[in-house]
Amino acid sequence: MHYFIRILQGLIFALAGVLHAYSAGGSVNLPQAPIEYGNLESTQRGAAIFVNYCMGCHSAEYMRYGRMAEDVGISEAQIQEFLIHNAASLGDGMKSAMRTEDGKEWFHQATPPDLSLSARLRNPDWLYAYMRSFYRDSSRPSGWNNTLFDNVAMPHVLSDLQGVYTLDEESGKLTQTTAGRLSPEEYDAAIVDLVNFMAYIAEPSRATRLKTGYLVMAFLLTLLLATYFLYREYWRDIK
Repeated sequence: MHYFIRILQGLIFALAGVLHAYSAGGSVNLPQAPIEYGNLESTQRGAAIFVNYCMGCHSAEYMRYGRMAEDVGISEAQIQEFLIHNAASLGDGMKSAMRTEDGKEWFHQATPPDLSLSARLRNPDWLYAYMRSFYRDSSRPSGWNNTLFDNVAMPHVLSDLQGVYTLDEESGKLTQTTAGRLSPEEYDAAIVDLVNFMAYIAEPSRATRLKTGYLVMAFLLTLLLATYFLYREYWRDIK
């Protein structure tokens, strides 16, 4: 019953996101995220970023820690040493230690959502653009805003990596005022890794499913060719 309720909650969140996008109207030109499904090294780096920067507030409860040992090439020992920072076990979902009531208080009733399905709800291009669109805004409670998600409650948790940007109201362009630990190119690459990981947890079997699909298509094509040549051979002497 608990598992059914969690699935139902995920469907409700997805439906709410679709309705929100529909009600907003119009469309946004998003840069294409250069992600690569099945890139294990990128997904591993993204897992480290997610655990160290995102899980302070966000959970990914539909993703088990131990699943990464099966899919991403991270050993169970490495998961326990580098990715689990609480009392969780390999069989547990990736749950933030932050309490719901604390999230409501700290983020002005905007409880940080579970990110398990965010790459399917928003799509990877949106996530890639969102994490590159933060800027300083003293009018916001957190001191941050986002050109893609206006009046966002979330602070820029990766500002130490990206640096600080300000918004030119006239042109709508962002300008860097304080450098971060990473260059703009390095930061973009880190966001690609993060989005790769979020795309993975949203659909862990995607890479395997695509590989299986290619194999099935190759088999069917081979069968088609064999059938065609058999057909020609069978009817060759029949007038």
